[in-house]
Amino acid sequence: MVAHIYIYIFNCNLPIGKGKDVLGEQESQGKIPKYCTCRPCSILMVNTWMGHLGMLPISYRPASWWKNTHTDNFAPSSLQPLSKHSFKDLKWSGWTDCFPCQEKKHRYRRLAQPAEFGGRRCAGQLWDEQACRAETTCTGPPGCGQDFQCEGTGRCIKRHLVCNRDRDCRDGSDEDNCEDEDIESPCEHLFPIPGVEKAVQGYNTLTQEGRQNIYDPGFFGGLCEYVYNGEWRELQYDAACERLHYGDDEKYFRKPYNFHIFQFLTHADSGFAFEFYEDSKDLLDALKSDKYKTTGFTIGIGPGGGDLMLNLGLTLSGGKGSLKNFTQYDAKDVGFIRAVTKVQTARFKMRRDNIVLDEDVLLTLQDLPDTYNYGLYAKFIDDYGTHFMTSGTMGGVFEYILVINKEEMRRKAISTEEISACVGLSLGITASKEKLDLGATLTYSDCKNKGLLKTDAESHSAVVEDIIPRIRGGDTSYSGGLLNSWDGKMYRHWARSLKYNPAIIDFQLQPIHEILRRSDLGHMETKRQHLKRALDEFLLEFSPCRCGPCQNNGEPVLVGDTCSCHCRSGYRGPACEQTERPGGETDGRWSCWSGWSPCQAGMQRRSRQCSNPAPQHGGQPCAGRNLQSRAC
Repeated sequence: MVAHIYIYIFNCNLPIGKGKDVLGEQESQGKIPKYCTCRPCSILMVNTWMGHLGMLPISYRPASWWKNTHTDNFAPSSLQPLSKHSFKDLKWSGWTDCFPCQEKKHRYRRLAQPAEFGGRRCAGQLWDEQACRAETTCTGPPGCGQDFQCEGTGRCIKRHLVCNRDRDCRDGSDEDNCEDEDIESPCEHLFPIPGVEKAVQGYNTLTQEGRQNIYDPGFFGGLCEYVYNGEWRELQYDAACERLHYGDDEKYFRKPYNFHIFQFLTHADSGFAFEFYEDSKDLLDALKSDKYKTTGFTIGIGPGGGDLMLNLGLTLSGGKGSLKNFTQYDAKDVGFIRAVTKVQTARFKMRRDNIVLDEDVLLTLQDLPDTYNYGLYAKFIDDYGTHFMTSGTMGGVFEYILVINKEEMRRKAISTEEISACVGLSLGITASKEKLDLGATLTYSDCKNKGLLKTDAESHSAVVEDIIPRIRGGDTSYSGGLLNSWDGKMYRHWARSLKYNPAIIDFQLQPIHEILRRSDLGHMETKRQHLKRALDEFLLEFSPCRCGPCQNNGEPVLVGDTCSCHCRSGYRGPACEQTERPGGETDGRWSCWSGWSPCQAGMQRRSRQCSNPAPQHGGQPCAGRNLQSRAC
C-alpha cells in the first residue's frame, strides 16, 4: 500500500499588522485557545494503514519548525501573523542527473511541519520525477558469470534451477525453450502457505504498516520442502465405509526458500484481558505500548455450545479503531474499557543469510545512485519500509474498546468489572462473580437491569456509549459481521477463518539496510552505507520529538492532518492547558537529537535536551542520556 502525501498550511487569517490586537480581542472572548499559536506552512505525510492491522498511525513534526517557532509556554504574546517568508523551508532540491536506465530525473523536499489546530493544506508532494533523455547509455545489471541471468530483472540463479518446472525468474525466462516440457514437478500439488505474503513485506515502524515486498515469496530454490499441518485436520465421516477418518485436504504446504522455519500451531486464544482507562491519554499510552497494567483481569472464552441469546444492542462506531474514534471524546467525561485476545495459528523464522530479494526491490536497489542522495534513498525507505521481519507469529487479534459514560456509571453504581462481564456475555464469555469480586454468575437480566444496554440511538442514559472495534486477521466477511453483531457464534466463525487469512501479530525486525548484508549483494556495500545513513535521517525527520509540547503531561499525536494533544482526566484544551487543578506537574520530554559531529579521533557525538517540554512544577526529568557517541 502506497502512503499518500499531502501538504498543509495553517493561517490565522488575520489582517497584516493587526495580529496581536485581533488575537487578544478574540482570546478575551474565548474564541481562540490561550495556547494556540500560528505556524508556518507545513508538509504532512498522511499515514495510510492497513485495516487488518488496526495499529496506531502517528506522524511527526520537524526540527526546522522546533528550532524556529518553539516557545516554552505558548504565551499569547508570541502569536504572530504569517509572513511571506513562511515557505522558505519548502524549496525543492535540484534535479538529479538523468538516470539512463529509467530515463527519469528526480528531486525532493523535506518534511517541514504538519498542520495544527485546523491548519489548511498546501498542494504538492515530497518527491517528484520527470522524464528526460540521458547522455549516457544504460549498462544494465552486472553479469552473472556461469550462472543464469533472468531477462527481465537481471537476477542471477544457479544453472540447476533452469528448466526445473519452477518459475525462479518472475518472467519465466528460466523455463523458456526447455526440451522436457512434460516433466511434472513433485511440488505442484502442494498448497501455498496462507499469510506468507504478509511476512515478506517491509515494515514502517513510524506508521506501523506493511510496505512493499522485501523477500521473494514465490522463490523455492529448487527445493521441495513441505510443512505438515496436523492441527487443522478434522474428522470426516465416510458413509460408504461407515467410518471416521482424517481428511487429507490441506495436509501439506510448500515452504518458500526464504522461510527457514514454519510451524502450524493449535488454535488457542490467550483469553480476554480487560482493562479500564480513565481518559484517552492513558488509552493512547496503552495502544502505543500494546501492554496491559497488572490490575487487569483475564477471562477465558467459553465453549461454543448453542446459539447465544444475548445481544447488547450497542450503537457501534463506524470506524476501524483509529485515533479519530478517540479524539471525539477528549472533551467528555468518559473512560474506556479495552478488551483484547490473541489467537495464534503459526510461527515462522526467516533465513539469516543468502536471502533472495523480491525482484522489484532488486531493481530499485540497482537504480539507486552510488553517490549519496537523501531524497532518493528516503523514497526507497518510504516504499519498502524502515525495517523487515526476521521472525514472528501469525494469527489474529480480536480487540474492542468500550466508551464508558463515567457519570452514568457513578449514578447507577456500576463497576468496571460488571461492565466487562456483561459485554463479555455477548461473546460467550462466562465469568463468576467470585473471580470479579461480585458474588455469583452474572446473567442477561442482571446486565439489562443495570441499564447497560443502549437500544435507542438517541439515548444518553446508557453506561456504554459506543464500541470501537480493532480486528486484525480473519475473513473480512466475518470481521464485518463482528462490527454489527457481537455474539459468540460470530466470534468463533472469525477465529476459524484465521487459518486462511492470518495477520502478523508478533514479530522481530531488523533495519532495512541489513537486507544487503543478508543477501548476495556484496558489491552494493556503498549503497548499504548510504541506506544506513538515510535511515537515520528518515527516522529523525519523522520522529515524535518534532511534535510540539502538550501541557500537563498530555500526549502529542497527529491524526490524519491534525496535530492534537490527548489530555489526562481533568484537563482539556488544544494543549491540555485548561484545568481546575492549578499547579499540576509536567514531566519532561526529550527534544530531537542534534546532528552527528564531525569524526574526531575515531568518534562522533550528538546531544539532545530535556526541553520538549522541560519538567515543570516538580515533574519527572527525561529518562535516558543526553549524549550519544559512535565509532567512525
